[in-house]
Amino acid sequence: MLLTVTFLAGVGCTSAVYWLLVAPSGENGDQLADAVVPTSPDEIDSSARLQTSPTDASNSPEPSEFAIRSLDEIAGMESASEQQLALRILLSDLDEAQVAALLTESEDVLDVSDRFELQFAMIQRLAQQNPSRALSLSLEMESDYRLGQFVTSVFREWARSNLDEAVSRARTLNEFKGSAVRAIVEERTDLSEDTILAIARDLDNEQIATSAIVQRKIDEAIDDPETAWNELAVDLQDDSAQHWTVSRIAVAWVEESGLGVLDQISQSLTNVQTRQMVIGAVLDDVARTDPEGAFNHALTLENDPHNSIIGSIASIWARSDPRSALTAAMGIERDSVRKHAADWVVTSWAWDDPRDLLEGIDAVPADLQEQATTTALGEMADESPEEAAAIVVAMESGTVKMSSADSVVSSWVYRDHGAALEWILNEPGVEEIRSELLYSIMYRLASIDPELAMSTALAQPIDEDESEYGMFGPEGVGMEYRVISSLTYLDVDKAVGLLPQVREGPTKFMSFRTVAQSLMRNGDVDKAFEIVQQFPESDREKIYQALSSSWAMSDPKGMLESMGRFPSKNVRSRAAALLVTTNQHSKALSDEEIEQAKKHLTDEHAKALDEDDPEVLQSLFQAF
Repeated sequence: MLLTVTFLAGVGCTSAVYWLLVAPSGENGDQLADAVVPTSPDEIDSSARLQTSPTDASNSPEPSEFAIRSLDEIAGMESASEQQLALRILLSDLDEAQVAALLTESEDVLDVSDRFELQFAMIQRLAQQNPSRALSLSLEMESDYRLGQFVTSVFREWARSNLDEAVSRARTLNEFKGSAVRAIVEERTDLSEDTILAIARDLDNEQIATSAIVQRKIDEAIDDPETAWNELAVDLQDDSAQHWTVSRIAVAWVEESGLGVLDQISQSLTNVQTRQMVIGAVLDDVARTDPEGAFNHALTLENDPHNSIIGSIASIWARSDPRSALTAAMGIERDSVRKHAADWVVTSWAWDDPRDLLEGIDAVPADLQEQATTTALGEMADESPEEAAAIVVAMESGTVKMSSADSVVSSWVYRDHGAALEWILNEPGVEEIRSELLYSIMYRLASIDPELAMSTALAQPIDEDESEYGMFGPEGVGMEYRVISSLTYLDVDKAVGLLPQVREGPTKFMSFRTVAQSLMRNGDVDKAFEIVQQFPESDREKIYQALSSSWAMSDPKGMLESMGRFPSKNVRSRAAALLVTTNQHSKALSDEEIEQAKKHLTDEHAKALDEDDPEVLQSLFQAF
């Protein structure tokens, strides 16, 4: 493997070998290293495609034909491990400025799904060269919940190369200061407790250092879990940040001494939440080697809120022996516990081995067979949608077929939306549920291919009656409304662009109203009013009424200042009444502003508000 990677690097230089095989470290470092180095023959073959075989010089292309020179080439690779390997080869030859430029370029070149792991490697490399620059570029990237991991990676490198600079820069942080402190104190295990505490106090995060010190002590004491429990764990039970640590010691003690000590562990914990979590963690661990023993012990627990412990153990057991787990679950006396445990067994069985579950479906309780079949077919469709679809076609008509078909196409549409749509439209075996399936996937299809979703929806007739299964949306409304309403959350500008294609009648009214409300929620008031102007004047008042509902909740002050934009006294009065009623809970408007709103009320609306008549108020606002 080492020879392969070294050859792929192009040269056997020490820096390249270090970067490819040693450099990944710190948070997510092990995972990244695992992702880089192929671990199976198939992966080795895949990685080898980056270079020609060194033993076949006659067929070797010129270096210009296979050398990785750009991020575009890496982005075009299908395998994540190939991408990681190629990127690290590329990075090993780049200087600081080039790595920084590559990181900036990645924001535009890489797909969102690939971006994090590849950017992590770039930031890690840049942090080795210039941690200050790596941090600045990290903080300038698009806001993401994973930015904290980038910051952690930088400060791990920084703490090793220049501790004083790392601490000084951490002082300037606000949002990610905790991530920086944690990286420093966890990385510098060579520092004394006093030094670690001093650094953390300087950075206003003493608790992080305290937790790190406790973790060190536990790591040292874990070989004697009973002592670690009595001297450390019990005192940590009220610290939520240490719950995992407390559980770890308990698991180690039970592994050493057996389930007999679990009662002692439970009795020594006075914190109910911690006790619940620790017992669950211990029994989950036991269930991996002795599921029946863990299951039986869980049944003796006096307190298992929501049956979470017994359900988790049943799920673990089902992965190794689902039939025995189901038999044990069905033998539980209490109805609620029995149902919960059996439900978890069936679900886990369906996830782990859907074909085996379908073959043994007769062993599943009748009231769980629909759920079991649906879940299994959905799981099977992730791997082989055609196989799952064939099973659906062979089913008898009914709710099980409907739910199963829906589960299959819901997965299939993301894997190959064209094939999934083709099956729905042309498979005779699903003709009776075709409309329901189309309606079901329309939201997903709109997110993938809005134009195809719209053309498909427009090709469907508008039924005046709801479907047999009650899934087909509002009565008398075309399926394109499903596309439009979906796009208002996904891409409202695209929804606006598709509005002219919507069919006349209730479908058009509901589509325009939904888009206008979405624009209003997004703060695009001018565009919302432009949309209303495109609708026939005879029906605009109803849309204005709906518009004021969204506006009153998203920006009541802005609405009050713009009451003149509503075209009639009746619409202004309804809008004002809505401001008054919603403000009773939101308190967004002052008393003076509420009095200003009341000046727009008609006598009828003012009377309804004064008398607080729910029936009258409902009739006033039913259009909203």
